Amino acid sequence: MLFSQVLTTYKEPRMERPIFKPIGTPTEQLDTPSLIVDVDALEHNISTVAEFFESNSAKLRPHVESHRTPAIAHKQLAGGGHVGGIAVSSIGQAEVFVPNGFNDVFVANLVVTPQKITRLCALARQARIGVAVDSPSNVADLSEAAVANGVCLDVAVYVNTRLGLYGVEPGRPAVDLAKAVVDAPGLDFAGIMTQEGSILSDDDESRSAIQPLLDTRQDIESAGIAVRVVSAGNTSNYQVVGAIDGVTEVPAGTYALLDAQHAPHLPHLKTAGRVMSTVTSRPEPGYMITDGGQKAIGADTGFPSIDNLPDPTVKGLSAEHGSIYFDASDGADPQLGEKIWCTPWDAATCANLHDYIFAVRNDALEAVWEVSARGRYR
Repeated sequence: MLFSQVLTTYKEPRMERPIFKPIGTPTEQLDTPSLIVDVDALEHNISTVAEFFESNSAKLRPHVESHRTPAIAHKQLAGGGHVGGIAVSSIGQAEVFVPNGFNDVFVANLVVTPQKITRLCALARQARIGVAVDSPSNVADLSEAAVANGVCLDVAVYVNTRLGLYGVEPGRPAVDLAKAVVDAPGLDFAGIMTQEGSILSDDDESRSAIQPLLDTRQDIESAGIAVRVVSAGNTSNYQVVGAIDGVTEVPAGTYALLDAQHAPHLPHLKTAGRVMSTVTSRPEPGYMITDGGQKAIGADTGFPSIDNLPDPTVKGLSAEHGSIYFDASDGADPQLGEKIWCTPWDAATCANLHDYIFAVRNDALEAVWEVSARGRYR
């Protein structure tokens, strides 16, 4: 057979349909490694954060990159306390959430290439779409595309207040860029935003990081331009930033599942998303191998916490295995097949490793949720 004939006759194999256990299956009978979400804990986190924003002028805009799962995002919006929409990190994520019933989506990123701007405009025919900018040339490109496609894009000026990664400088540079957006056809100036991008050490640090943004709002309004959106904060500091006068919305998301890096700072929330793994080898007392490795948990920014072993220490994670030491002096002796629970250091990284989330309540499977925006980086 000629190579050309092989190309002609070859058909891309269809993805194998996953096999799941029946609803009601006890949690520890589910296959491992699996990302398990305790629905009671998830709903506690959603209601707790929603109650905070219900009692403050600033509102929540759930940032769904932390889980990439429409079913969870619907729960977040049903919880209340929000602006009516969500935030994503890429157009690919927006292309997943818009068809799943989300009609107000802010892409908290810079979109600069012609291909991506075209996709952004296509989404704007279906939903209210916002995007960040930090340069006049980007404003011009977005405007040209919006006019050509007959759509209007909400645009927020990204102000560099802390990290120095990108964003226009506070004050006059931000005012000038806001004027450019106002003057650009096809664009609606929404306001200004910043992102701290990490867990801030204390409340004063959060406030000082936000102050240049608030000063810039005053500068823009002094120039005769209305600023309806001032977006700042994240899960780690939502209680501080969300109570600052002048902030209108907080794009927090990790609070829903809560990971190991945020849990110590937010004791009023519960760990809802964990990876269940299985003991596969016991080379020596106080040491085990599990089937939960980097491909199931993630370890780029930190090791997971182990929740059901005495004094555990994660020695390392290979692609498919976890190596864990623990204190065996009190008789702890996990057998092959026993389950080990791991709270990932970073919930967003972990969620992006899984096709599905197993939602459990009262130690039984309640639902299977597709992580529909997994791998949607572009």
